[in-house]
Amino acid sequence: MEDVLVIGAGIFGLNIARKMRLAGRRVLVVDAAHSGAGASATPLGVLAPHAPDNWNPKKEAQFQALTSLPDYLAGLEDETGVGVGYARCGRLVPLTTENQRRAWERRLPDAVENWRGAATLELIERPDPTWVAQQAAPFGAARCGLSARIDARGYLAALAASAGDGLLDGMALERLEEGAAVFANGDRIAARLIVLATGAAAFAHLPDSDGEPAGRGEKGQAARMSVVGDVAARPIIYHDGTYVVPREGNEVAVGATSERYYDDATTTDALLDQKIERADALCSALTGARVIERWAAVRPRAADRALLVGRHPVLSGVSVATGGFKTGLAMAHMLDISALG
Repeated sequence: MEDVLVIGAGIFGLNIARKMRLAGRRVLVVDAAHSGAGASATPLGVLAPHAPDNWNPKKEAQFQALTSLPDYLAGLEDETGVGVGYARCGRLVPLTTENQRRAWERRLPDAVENWRGAATLELIERPDPTWVAQQAAPFGAARCGLSARIDARGYLAALAASAGDGLLDGMALERLEEGAAVFANGDRIAARLIVLATGAAAFAHLPDSDGEPAGRGEKGQAARMSVVGDVAARPIIYHDGTYVVPREGNEVAVGATSERYYDDATTTDALLDQKIERADALCSALTGARVIERWAAVRPRAADRALLVGRHPVLSGVSVATGGFKTGLAMAHMLDISALG
């Protein structure tokens, strides 16, 4: 019998496995495909806070996650020797109306109070036109100094390296039982604790609540683009659901769509083309850029939009960790393993 069986080698599963091992538990991680095969491997890698006004426990938890993540990542890199590409690069929000500018002006004192010196929020009159297209920011831009980016695939590779031999690929979950998991290849693995961390696929193994599913998958599409010149030190650009994210190696990532209804979870289509067009209108550096990767995956969105972390409502010895949706990369290292058993 295994001590801890983690099903799903995405950002939640691999972080839980590492925290369990550091706590002295023996852990086996299995995945239907391979580590980082799902939505965790986004090319965007955005780590951005909610606006600092109307502060609440959710925003405080996110703030704690964003400010503690650099030290956690440094420890992971020291352990494994694998770089994760973290950079506190900031985020620019182009302002297109006077009302938008006033709204961000009102948030300035909230950032001072609630971010407590960890980062600043400021208004920029004229963003650098070689990065932010002039027509995209007629009223300047708000710059969020708490925002950062990460190479999500590097992060996953570092976590997989931490797992070492305790990681098995090609293990597609068929069903859960009390104290055991049965896989499509016929294997049955018993464990003292089973953690279901399979992203959107986890909802199929959870009962409905008041007739409603515990959550759903939402498809996201994104792209990697090759640009002229080194843009790694540039800030993220965000406007109206579109991200432009600088990356190492003369690359930019753009995205992402958010699709509740879709026919194929892994293909890209005209919705991504539209997103690329919007990104091109925001960022001067994308003029003449070449698409080098088109990517799509399904992200887990819990019914209440919160992280779904805790004991399985029916099966003893089974816990669940999913529902990160757009915040999983920032929040995964903060998961409380004591809530899992």
